[in-house]
Order: sequence, then C-alpha cells, then structure tokens
Amino acid sequence: MTASSQPISGAPATVHSGSPEAKPLMRYLARQPILDRDQNTHGYELLFRSGPESLFCLGAPDVASFHTIDFSLLFGSRALTGGHRAYINCTRNILLRDAITLLPRDRVTVEVLEETAADPEVLAACGRLKQTGYRLALDDYLPTPDTLRLLPFADMVKVDFLATDSALQAAIAADMQRRGIRLLAEKVETREQFHFALDLGYQYFQGYFFCKPQTVALQDIPCSRLAYVQVLKIVNRDSYDVNELEQAILREPSLCYRMLRYLNSAAFGLLPIRSIGQALLLMGQSETRKWVSVVVAISLSGGRSEALIFSALVRARCCEVLAGLCREDASGAFIVGLMSLMDGILDRPMEMVISQIPLTAECKDALRLGSNKLGQLLWIAICCERGAWEDLCASIPECGVPEADILDSYRDACDWAAEILLNNRKQE
Repeated sequence: MTASSQPISGAPATVHSGSPEAKPLMRYLARQPILDRDQNTHGYELLFRSGPESLFCLGAPDVASFHTIDFSLLFGSRALTGGHRAYINCTRNILLRDAITLLPRDRVTVEVLEETAADPEVLAACGRLKQTGYRLALDDYLPTPDTLRLLPFADMVKVDFLATDSALQAAIAADMQRRGIRLLAEKVETREQFHFALDLGYQYFQGYFFCKPQTVALQDIPCSRLAYVQVLKIVNRDSYDVNELEQAILREPSLCYRMLRYLNSAAFGLLPIRSIGQALLLMGQSETRKWVSVVVAISLSGGRSEALIFSALVRARCCEVLAGLCREDASGAFIVGLMSLMDGILDRPMEMVISQIPLTAECKDALRLGSNKLGQLLWIAICCERGAWEDLCASIPECGVPEADILDSYRDACDWAAEILLNNRKQE
C-alpha cells in the first residue's frame, strides 16, 4: 500500500461541519426570566420557538412541550438557566406520560396549563410528581372547578395581569396566602402593575416590564426517522429484549448521543458509560420508554445529514471490528467511533461534546485522539476514511492488526453503514 493508493470504494469524501451536506439543523427555545421581589433572577420559563423570530407557530402543544424537554436534555437545563430553576409548560399528555421526569426535580417547576381538565388521570399524575419531589405551578390561574381540584398539588399559581382585573388579582392573592401557595404575577408590563403586585404580596414576577423572552439556538442532531420508530416499537412491547434494543439504538448515532446526554443530566450518579447496553440497564424499562417517547416526537419534525451519519456509522463499525481483532473493548470502540463526529454534527468543539456525555476516561481520551488503544483504533478508521495511507502504515505496528484485515474491516464497515441507510431510505 502506498501514499498514491486510491480511497476505498464506497467511502465518502471527508465531511466537515461546513460542507453543504452537513447543513445545520437549528432548534430554538425562548427563555423569559422570572424575578423575585428584589428583581433578582429566580428562574426562567422555557418556551418552544419555531424559528429565530421568537414566535411559536407549531400549533401542537404536546409537540411544543416535547421539544422543550428534549432541548433541555440536549443543552442541559443548568446551562439554559444559569443554574436557576426552569419552568416548563406541560400538557395533559405530558403529565400522563411522566415525560417531565426526564429532567431533574431540583431544577424544574412543572407548569400545568390552564386548559388542563382535573380528571382522575391528571390528578394521579400530579400526585406522582409531588410524591417524587417536583414543584407544580398552575398557569394562568383562575378559580374554576378544575383549578380548585388541582390546588392541593400546587406550590405556586401564576396570575395573568393582562387577563384579570385588580379586584380578582387581590382576591386570588388573599386566597393563596391563606393556603400557603406562592404567587407569580405574569405579563407585568408597567411599573404600576409591578408595585401593585408587590403590595398584594406576590413573590415572583414575569413580563415585558422586566424583559422580553430571549431566543436560544442549538445545533440539532441529524436523525433517521425510521430508526426512531423502530426503537419506539421495541420499547412499547410488554417486555422487550435489551440486546435487540441496544442494536437498534447503535444504528442511529443521534439516539446514542441523546441517551448519553440524558444520562449526564438525570440523577444516575454520573457513572461512566462503556456501552449502550450498560446505559439501558441503568435507565430501566420505565425510564427508557419515557425517553424514547420524547426523542421520537422530536425526530418526526427534523431532517438529517446523511453524509455525516454514514461516516459516523462507518467509524463506529470499523473501530468495533478492529477492537475484536486485537481483543479490546468492542462496545467502547463502537461508542468512540460513533461520537467522534459529534463535533461536526453539532457544530461545537469536541471538548464541549465530551464534557456533556458520561463516557469513561478511556473513551474520552480516545475522542481527543489520545494514544490509548481506543484512540489508536479511531485514528486507523479516520486514516482509512481519508485515504491517508502513510499515516495508516505508521499506525499498524502499534495496533497489531494486519494491513489486509484493517482494509477488510473498513470495507465491511462501509457496506454495513450503506445497507443501514439504504434500508432507511426505502422505508421512510
């Protein structure tokens, strides 16, 4: 093999985040500050936005809530709110699915929307949230039969100062103070409204008088809708096979990344992960079903960059096979290969990606192209991808895998990745 050799058939040209094929998939979220009586930041309400214009145009409240939860998982609720509490709107369906429990209870307040009927299922869902330590707020509160049934679960009520008059604002304040429930005045637009609410005993404030919602943009992850739907089908069985689910997830890099980000944001003790199978066992079936329901909802409205997905799959498979040949950790090698292009997919530095997912120190070092065994295997896969034969020849002695086996492994990885993407295209 010489430096003039041609790239292996089937391998794509080197792809980076600036290429046309890697067109960014942007996601947007607005956050509006919630202030205390001294006008210090208490928290932020997080609101889904369809684009950078800070407008909500989706028309499906369930999907908006799913987007907000998923955005918080990917970006990190602490990063979005600067460590302050996040307020997230939850529809009836979100409550019944316990989807909000994907986010940590000590950083989130659940906003029950005003149109939510207080039926037995909703009351039971609110009871579960309270029992597990979540705080609940009733949005746009008015005293109705439904809201009165929900009050025993409420830590706070939010009163719309544009939709209510001063007499009702005062009556609600007096009632909540008797019940020991906190008050938030929202849509406060003038200094007079703010001081009136202060005099009534409102503890928290939100509105254009203080600050308009600020839009936050996030580079999304390209995904295969079919792969998501297949995972959804598996997890919705009464009892699913963890190995089958692991293989389905491993075929879709965005699913792997979302799972690792979720494990890093939820209360799993931040254990270092060496395989998706280990992650599934940590999550358990109930948590996995909740997580999948969120990411599937997101995937139905997004596109994907197939060139980046192809390269990520090829690297993952190549690293996995090579690890088996040199008796290294195949699961760890697969994860390293899969995550190695997340900096390009997400258009953010690799160090930021590494800091946000709970991988082992060995895997993280490999993603920095360190000199450990997994790093060597990743470098070999990259050399094959780029046709960098001189660099590859220099790496063979340390790897201990014959040149012919390396090339066969890479060709097989290209065929494997191409078959996955072809099957997805046929069925989508």
